[in-house]
Amino acid sequence: MFSDDATRRTDLSAMAQSLLCLLGAAAEETGLDRKLKANTVKRRTHSLFTQGCYWYGAIPAMPEEWLAPLMAAFGRLVAGQSTFAQTFGIL
Repeated sequence: MFSDDATRRTDLSAMAQSLLCLLGAAAEETGLDRKLKANTVKRRTHSLFTQGCYWYGAIPAMPEEWLAPLMAAFGRLVAGQSTFAQTFGIL
């Protein structure tokens, strides 16, 4: 699948960035993005990648009532991406 170490690192980096963006999108889908921005702002103030990085770091201490919907939305978004469905489909 990978021809050399540099290609492998690049591909893994791209996959990690994509997964973090999907986590940010899942946070928006569940409404958690409202906890990262001022109440008066109607538009996105943080990129999906930045949101994904934040929520990934917050997962260990996240309350279950936030975590369950976030992971459900993340699972749906990952399953909807053909690349990840093929890669993680056997898991």
